[in-house]
Amino acid sequence: SKFNATSVVKVANKQDTMASGFGSNGGPGRCYAFWDQFSECLKTADTPMTCKLAHEDYLECLHHKKEIARINIILKEAKRHDDIASGKAPAKAAAH
Repeated sequence: SKFNATSVVKVANKQDTMASGFGSNGGPGRCYAFWDQFSECLKTADTPMTCKLAHEDYLECLHHKKEIARINIILKEAKRHDDIASGKAPAKAAAH
């Protein structure tokens, strides 16, 4: 999803309803440090957009979308290499 000031404000307004911050084993939750960083940024920011990177870090910790996308690219490329090695697919022409 696209980042915008409205999404930051919506997340910031949920601060009072944020989970306790404790993980399933009693320690801090895995993303609590990112939430805390984002929350502190919002407290001192002139505009919510100032906290864009902290917001992205927090969402990545929760959902791993960038990590999953990168893994999928790596797996696709590995499959392409395997297909080329086994003769199932032609090699891509070199870019000029």
